[in-house]
This record gives sequence, structure tokens and C-alpha cells, in this order.
Amino acid sequence: MPRREGMIDLMDDEQDGPASGPTTLAGLADEVEIISRVYERRFGVPRTDDWLVLKLHEEVGELTQAYLAASGRSRDRGDGTDVGGAFRAELADVLAQLLLVARRFDVDLESELERKWFRFRHLVEPQDEDGVRR
Repeated sequence: MPRREGMIDLMDDEQDGPASGPTTLAGLADEVEIISRVYERRFGVPRTDDWLVLKLHEEVGELTQAYLAASGRSRDRGDGTDVGGAFRAELADVLAQLLLVARRFDVDLESELERKWFRFRHLVEPQDEDGVRR
């Protein structure tokens, strides 16, 4: 898949090929938006501005709880929960909700990442990339 400047490719280059899903933040946001609309329709929860932001906060709280469980710093609930799986699932929830908030408030996350984070690319040294890129 050709990569345009500033586009964040979420697939490993060695695995690029026919994609089974979106490979950019914008593509992910589209998919998440559709599923969120299903949630609203099925459960009758209006996706208002404040609901989207408060739901993000809720998901971050659940991520924190899952992290504490995965790192052995909360009580064992005795329900056989896969704590590693719960942590991964909550990370996905946080990302999905963040994409929804960004979409609602018309924030181009790719541009904001470029502006806020990637402007420091010129400072990257070889040791900074060790173990990150294949």
C-alpha cells in the first residue's frame, strides 16, 4: 500500500497486502463510528458530546483497573478473568472512544500527531529506534 506523507500506516510493512480492515486512523475512526451508531441504536444511549467524553473517561478508568489487575496490584476477583486479555481489550476501548471524540470535535489526529509529536523526528538517533522497527 503506498504511503502518503503524514499518513499513519497501522499495518506492519511485511504484512501489507489485501487488508481485512482499515489501516489508517481515519479508516479506523470510520469503522468505530459505525459500531458506535449500532450501540446507540441497540441500547438507546444518545451519543451526545458529553457522553462521548465521559465514556472516554470511563474507559480510561477501566484500563487502569485492568492494568492494576494485570500487574498484581488489585485483589483477585476469583472469576477466572484473563487479566492480560482484559488489559488489551481496555486499550482497544480507549482507542476506539478517543477516535470517536476526535471525530465528533473535528480533530484530525494524524495532523495533530504530526504537529505535537512528530515534529521531533529530527532529534531521533539510532539508539532511539532499537527494538522498535523491524
